[in-house]
Amino acid sequence: MAKIDPSIFKAYDIRGIYPDEINEKAAYLIAKALVKILKAKSIVLARDMRPSSEPLYRAVLRSLKEEGIKIYDVGLATTPMYMYVINFEKADGGIIVTASHNPAKYNGLRLEGKMAASIGEGSGMEEIKEILLYKTQPRNLRSRPSEIIKKDYFKKYVDFLAGKFLPEDFYGLTIAVDAGNGMTGMILPEIFKKLQINYLPLYFGLDGTFPHHDADPSRPENLRDLGDFVIEREADVGIAFDGDGDRVGFVDEAGEPIDMDYISSILAEWTLKKQPGEKILYDLSSSKIVRETIGQNGGKAIICRTGHSFFRKLIREESAYFGCEKSGHCMLKEFFYVEAAILTALHVMKIINQSGKKISDLLAPFKKYFSVFTPIDFKNRDKFGALIEKIEKEYLDAKLSHLDGLTAEYPDWWFNVRLSNTEPIIRLRVEADTPELLKKKQREILKKLQD
Repeated sequence: MAKIDPSIFKAYDIRGIYPDEINEKAAYLIAKALVKILKAKSIVLARDMRPSSEPLYRAVLRSLKEEGIKIYDVGLATTPMYMYVINFEKADGGIIVTASHNPAKYNGLRLEGKMAASIGEGSGMEEIKEILLYKTQPRNLRSRPSEIIKKDYFKKYVDFLAGKFLPEDFYGLTIAVDAGNGMTGMILPEIFKKLQINYLPLYFGLDGTFPHHDADPSRPENLRDLGDFVIEREADVGIAFDGDGDRVGFVDEAGEPIDMDYISSILAEWTLKKQPGEKILYDLSSSKIVRETIGQNGGKAIICRTGHSFFRKLIREESAYFGCEKSGHCMLKEFFYVEAAILTALHVMKIINQSGKKISDLLAPFKKYFSVFTPIDFKNRDKFGALIEKIEKEYLDAKLSHLDGLTAEYPDWWFNVRLSNTEPIIRLRVEADTPELLKKKQREILKKLQD
């Protein structure tokens, strides 16, 4: 049995350092395992622009060809474009070679089932891992020649997104856009051209070595260049995307990063004015302003544990209108209940333009609370349960939840402590009504975590 590094199996995808942790042999076998668990007769295959993506892509293609199935060969694509093709072709599933927002040394595979349903923790990843690590690895199942289909999916996808808007939705708006040398740099110019959007491009050239900064808009340091660019060019808003184009981030007209909770709030307020009573998902780690905004505007707020695979599963089960994670993944009902970063950005741009206000003025009413995120190194995952039990005893008078880790909520503050699904850390989120209370409670919980 070929050896596969078990560390590459994550909660949301398969990922590791190339070629030490993930390589062509692993990609070849993973593709076979996916076909097996899905009993697939058709698979969509795509990749991002990382230098290691092409050899991994070739390995997956070779594996799928041996299975005698129909292969929709998309080539270079964003993750949302790839998921659009899965739905457009009604394929049984898909594989995209990408490490998303991770640095250049990483690569991996994202796996999907029908309708681009995520293959992740609790939705198929355990079966993939079981097959590859503990059972006889899947053999060639070929019973007929494979069929490889190539179409101009790029044009179909651009037309699909642009067709939801009119040029007048964006007249007078100037936006600065940082594609982070990722996959959106290939698609955005065509969409903006169709919609006659006045945009200022930054780092649009495809380059999987990420020469300017990591393509992860959830980290403020990766938004500095965009913030400076917005100020320099006097743009109305700045928008950033990650490497595979499934996350979005924003900076205001003063170049300051915008918390995704505020983006969720303006989207919720706008949506519920037009679609009263809709269900909207919010992140376990989100500010309570998101939940309050949904409720105050007549919507139904539904909490979800952090992780795009969990969001995608729940948003489909609930038929919710949309849901945004703090990390910048936004799933929309109008986009097959999966991540739609560009579509989300277009909606936000339209809201700004129709309001006639600066983005900072639109956000001001939602800035009611004070919060902080603290990562804590924690390598022994087996001890986390005991740690949570100990801390819970200190907060028995709170409203408690174990949806993911421990959440304790009081009238004027709350916290969540949970294990990261992607890093050897504990993630602590604390929010309070005042900065003084926030500082006090953050110190209090950190002391309990470190005792």
